[in-house]
Amino acid sequence: KYYSQIVEKPTILKFVPRYYRRFGLPEEIFRQELEKIPSPQIILITSGMTYWYQGVFEVIGILKDKFPAVPIVLGGTYATLCPEHAKKYSQADYVFSGGDVPEIIHFIEKVTDRKFNPEKIPKYFAQFPPPDYSFYPKLEYIVLRTSVGCPFHCTYCAVNKFAPNFQQKSAEKVVNEIEYLLNKYQTKNFVFYDDALLYNAENHIVKILRKIKEKKLPLCFHTPNGLHPRFFKEEIAGLLYETNFVQPRLSLETSNPEKQKQTGNKVTNEEFIRAIKYLQKAGYKTKDIGVYLMIGYPGQEFKEVYESINFVHQLGLKVLLVEYSPIPGTKDWSRIVTEKKQDFTDPLLQNNSIFPLYSPDSWQEFQKVKDYAHQLNQKLL
Repeated sequence: KYYSQIVEKPTILKFVPRYYRRFGLPEEIFRQELEKIPSPQIILITSGMTYWYQGVFEVIGILKDKFPAVPIVLGGTYATLCPEHAKKYSQADYVFSGGDVPEIIHFIEKVTDRKFNPEKIPKYFAQFPPPDYSFYPKLEYIVLRTSVGCPFHCTYCAVNKFAPNFQQKSAEKVVNEIEYLLNKYQTKNFVFYDDALLYNAENHIVKILRKIKEKKLPLCFHTPNGLHPRFFKEEIAGLLYETNFVQPRLSLETSNPEKQKQTGNKVTNEEFIRAIKYLQKAGYKTKDIGVYLMIGYPGQEFKEVYESINFVHQLGLKVLLVEYSPIPGTKDWSRIVTEKKQDFTDPLLQNNSIFPLYSPDSWQEFQKVKDYAHQLNQKLL
């Protein structure tokens, strides 16, 4: 849970019947923390969802007030997906798109006129060191990335904008990283943020989990990004159970075969059912398995969502609805803009929470679907 404050809604969102909140530290605390540090040579600011940009702008404004002569570089998700918007409105001195680490380091060298040891600059994701969590006073869980990118190209997803080439760290490096982080922070909960954790399984996750099982590491693993049902095998399901993967989450999106093919051909119903059987055989109870289903996809009828919910529920699984949001740069983007006859150039309008409001007649139906899924999930308790 993050600290939040209700603030005035932007004019463009006045039509939304909800409070508007800013999350994170209150401004006065942020300013107090800035007083404790010397003036830096350069400031790097990342960004999350495109429709969170107002918080980023607020931070940039505060930093410019505190360090007026220091160059500010804005990167991250928003800067990559909406670079022109960021250049025009953010007040950052530079906007960096993409996730190329050597490129950003060379960029920093150019801006600061400072040279780094080229031997210490990782050229590929596989060479990255473990993340530095020392700035956190307390950690209840640790985020892991064993890979970047995704071998699939789903029409609604922008992952390949950040990492065009799918890369994985070696299994040995991942295990060493987990042990290092466990010993350093004494935190047993590890959360995989990979977009394709089970891809190339025999050379990657299988080797990782075999070694974790062998070492009897006292850990709990979580998979909020969802696992690909297609790549499940009996041994993989068994290793997930034996190494304490808690309430595994799988990505299905829809049970409609045509829509599955249309959006990227990531999985079939047959592959999904087979994965569930492997998980059951390994020891998982179906009620502890979560399944992501998409709601609000353009052109998707509510009938299809209900059918997908029923398909998952009949297997005894928990339904996790994912609200669609329009993402610049995806294959669906231009089609959405045309069909909706809506100008999404202001990223505030790309928010998944308000996307249903562009079709007023569907808003109440959205809520009915959510309530229906919730009622079925309650029956599993």
